[in-house]
Amino acid sequence: MLVFAPFAAFAGGHSALSASGTGVRIDLKTIEGTSGNHVQATTSDIWMYENPPEGFPEAMKVNCNYFQVFATGQQRPNGGIGVCQAHDPDGDISLVNGVFQPDGTIALTIIAGTGKWAALTGAKFQGKTRTRVDGGVVYDFKPVN
Repeated sequence: MLVFAPFAAFAGGHSALSASGTGVRIDLKTIEGTSGNHVQATTSDIWMYENPPEGFPEAMKVNCNYFQVFATGQQRPNGGIGVCQAHDPDGDISLVNGVFQPDGTIALTIIAGTGKWAALTGAKFQGKTRTRVDGGVVYDFKPVN
């Protein structure tokens, strides 16, 4: 079972960018080892911001790739990373990197952006899965710095 989550915000002023998201898996690959599995999942997501600052979108499209390692018989990953490519309705883009944490959350950082997102480079978020459905997920993320 895969755990997903996403990002977003701007250093110092990104506290208004708490959001929720939906992800639909569009590709899944598994490499089986003797003591576990390496899983790669690609999702098509929509991120919806609760109270975005003026000039920021209420929603944006996102494509994410997740790579996770699962020990045989375990539901929670031993670790993993995610990278999300987001683009908003104005054509501005951002790139978000995430590292899965032992508590099941994902630590997210905006690593690059254009337009309004450029000033948010370095902003950090914490994502957490709210619920899973077959091939999909609903999650929340909030700023942490």
